[in-house]
Amino acid sequence: MAGAAACSPAGRRPGRSVLVALLAVLAGLALAAALVLLPPHAAAGLLTACSAGVAVAMIRAVATGRSGGPRLRALLLAGGVLVTALAGAAAGTAFLVAPGVLVADVPLPAEIPLVSIFFVAGLLLAAILRPHQRREPLVRLRVGLDVVGMTACLTFPPWLLLFSAGDRHGASITALVFGGGAAAAAVVAGVHAVRHRAALQWCGLGAALSLVGLTALVIGMDLAAEPNAAIAVLAAAVAINVAAGLLWYGSVRIRPDARPIPPAGSDPSASFPLFALPALGSALVTVLHLINGGSLDPVSIALGTTMIVAVASREWTSAVALRRHAGHLTDQGNRLRSLVFGTADVAIVLDAELAVRWQSPATALQFGLSDEVVLGRAASALVHPDHADAVHSFLAAQLVAGSSAAGRGFPVRLRDGYGRWRETEWTTSGADPAEPGRTLVVHIRDVSNLRDLEQALREATHLDQQTSLANRQGLRRAAELIPDAGAMIVIELGGLTAVGDVHGSDLAEVVVVEAARRLRTRLDPVDIPARLSETRFAVLTRSGAVHAHLLASQLLNALTSPYTAAGTVSHVFGWAGLADVTPEATLDEAIRRAALALRSARAGPPGAVEWYDEEMESRLLRRSTLEQDLPGAVSRGELDLSYQPVVELPTGRPVGVEALLVWRHPTLGAVPESELLPLAEELGLLTQVGGWALHESCRRFVDWRRRHESLWLAVNVRPLELLDPAFQASLQTVLEVYRIPPPALVLEIAEQDLLQVPDAQQQPAVEELAAQLGRLRAQGMRVAVDHFGAGPTSLSRLRILPLDLLKIDRDVFGRPADAVRQIGAVMDVTVALGRRLGLEVLAHGLQTTEDLDTVQAAGCRLGQGDLLGRPMPAEHLEAVLEQHRDAPRRHG
Repeated sequence: MAGAAACSPAGRRPGRSVLVALLAVLAGLALAAALVLLPPHAAAGLLTACSAGVAVAMIRAVATGRSGGPRLRALLLAGGVLVTALAGAAAGTAFLVAPGVLVADVPLPAEIPLVSIFFVAGLLLAAILRPHQRREPLVRLRVGLDVVGMTACLTFPPWLLLFSAGDRHGASITALVFGGGAAAAAVVAGVHAVRHRAALQWCGLGAALSLVGLTALVIGMDLAAEPNAAIAVLAAAVAINVAAGLLWYGSVRIRPDARPIPPAGSDPSASFPLFALPALGSALVTVLHLINGGSLDPVSIALGTTMIVAVASREWTSAVALRRHAGHLTDQGNRLRSLVFGTADVAIVLDAELAVRWQSPATALQFGLSDEVVLGRAASALVHPDHADAVHSFLAAQLVAGSSAAGRGFPVRLRDGYGRWRETEWTTSGADPAEPGRTLVVHIRDVSNLRDLEQALREATHLDQQTSLANRQGLRRAAELIPDAGAMIVIELGGLTAVGDVHGSDLAEVVVVEAARRLRTRLDPVDIPARLSETRFAVLTRSGAVHAHLLASQLLNALTSPYTAAGTVSHVFGWAGLADVTPEATLDEAIRRAALALRSARAGPPGAVEWYDEEMESRLLRRSTLEQDLPGAVSRGELDLSYQPVVELPTGRPVGVEALLVWRHPTLGAVPESELLPLAEELGLLTQVGGWALHESCRRFVDWRRRHESLWLAVNVRPLELLDPAFQASLQTVLEVYRIPPPALVLEIAEQDLLQVPDAQQQPAVEELAAQLGRLRAQGMRVAVDHFGAGPTSLSRLRILPLDLLKIDRDVFGRPADAVRQIGAVMDVTVALGRRLGLEVLAHGLQTTEDLDTVQAAGCRLGQGDLLGRPMPAEHLEAVLEQHRDAPRRHG
């Protein structure tokens, strides 16, 4: 039985693998020796012949049914690669055996690849130009112009450098013209592909690179005596092998339609900068050639002119396509206008002559004005004669100002379809979204009922004396008139105290009055605005949940816009809380709930809007409990640390440890570090809490480092903590007491903390933080950005701040089922960005093997997450470290 098992295929597989590996090593050594010992031209031919292995792999993939695209395409591309490899091998052999043999005045080493370039071009183009791409005539014209322009771009620099003033070798010129044209056709076909777009972009680039390399091989062999000919042929050989890899990837590994097919009639490559690099390279070559005393011959001038004309013609066709697209958008604009204004809002669109060209259907419903009565008439003809001139002047000014003056209300008496005069308020919102030319959108609001209600509130002395809004008592009375109210909105404005301190209390009062006016002008007649306190406003609205939330956001935008008065500009900010108005709850209860939602919104950035829910009170109670109990938590021994390893992905060996702070609250349970540190910062306890975490983690870490010298420790800090002299002293103390090398200590700052808007009292300025990080880095300590990519990213901050480590959040590389390729591309860009900035990249939050495959494919060397090790007590981490202590030696 044992002998049978040994003779089975499974038993023979390890031996075969060792044999294949041995043969591969021997072949690599032989190739390296040949490249060193042979002349460069012969070595280039041998290196070109290596691409035959890729062709064999492509043919084998087709034979075994593992090719991603059409089998015929893969076979044609494999044939092109194989012919190129054979031509390179033959040319290299000819250079060794018969270097002086001429065929029709062409050296034999150049004649062989010259002949093969025609066959290679035929095979590659036959594969790239399949399947047939259905295009509009204008797009086909642009494709032709791209081919002509790209051919000129690829031909111009070599001609200028090699043939403009020297001997003109027919073989080199033939290869340059034909190879450049074929390469241009291949790359343009890939760029403009609609069907099989994903695969053809790779194959088009690979085919173009292969043809360029083969052309360079011909020229290098033909002009072998030139000083740089050896470099040219070696570079051509490398390019041919790279091109073979691209062709293999595009035909075997990529599914033809891996990306969505663009919509019909669109050309996704219209804005592709196809000529950017070739044109720039041609310009640089021309400038250098002229600076070195060269001149332009007629052929160079013709090629340059062809390139310029092709680029200009392509831009002209693009402009024509844009005009056609604009016409299509106009048709869609009419449908868009109906969707935007076809609600209960009354809106009219005025042309450049201030005549009505469109009105919303709600105009006839609310004012009884039909299209026959309104359309084509001047807007001033619809209002009271006493207001006609003022209305015309107002609309003319708004038309000139455009969207910059949007939102300013104007009182107008409008005659409705029944002959009655209605009190209305007109506001503008810029140009018509469906036709953003010399047009103006006017919103008309009937405020007759609102005027009556305001008068009733004044008579009952239920108004705020400063703003003429309803006060709390007035709001209660008004609520009786709106039994079907839907929501209560409470808005708080911040910054009014600063306005009073800087510009005086009088200007602060002007700002409050203007805020009340803005609040009033942006509400429906049935909605009731009120002022609850010096900085708080309320709105009782009939709107449902969605419209109430939208209304709160619009009111915040209006109330926080700059205030201009007495030659000064004042700025305020605000938050909003909302609550449902229910029959079983009183108005005061609705205000209390909205105020609780407002308190929750204040925890976020200015402009936040929050709805009240039953869980909110629980969260706020938890918050209050934490605020009361955090002082003294250190002395009571309630703080604890857990540790999560940072693993070197290729070896699986822990190279670092992150200390995670946890507050073991006696009643609320574990409070994580993400909640604890911001709370400690707000209460002024950040130095005490952070200092304890730093000392405790370093005390544990020093014992681990004695047994693992390359291990490093990461500690989470806040920007404000870094600028605290007490924390800076704690850093120096732990380094000296525990004798920890500074490079072994990593300070982690969350990306969200770096991106917060600096506040004069709480958040440090970016420059000051950068200076402190620079001092810490000069001492040898390292700085990391945690959770990179989890929120809005500021690349300027990454460039300014002295950083060492970039911890990419799982939001960047997590794998949705339908976005695997996009995630991989995003991860590649992120890792490349980190390396360009000189940062070590760490994948944080690894949970699945798919996550691990994604980050490793992107070149990420370090990883951290539950997949590699969950946060654990210090004792468990010691066991993990001991388990991997001798791992490298055993592998060796």
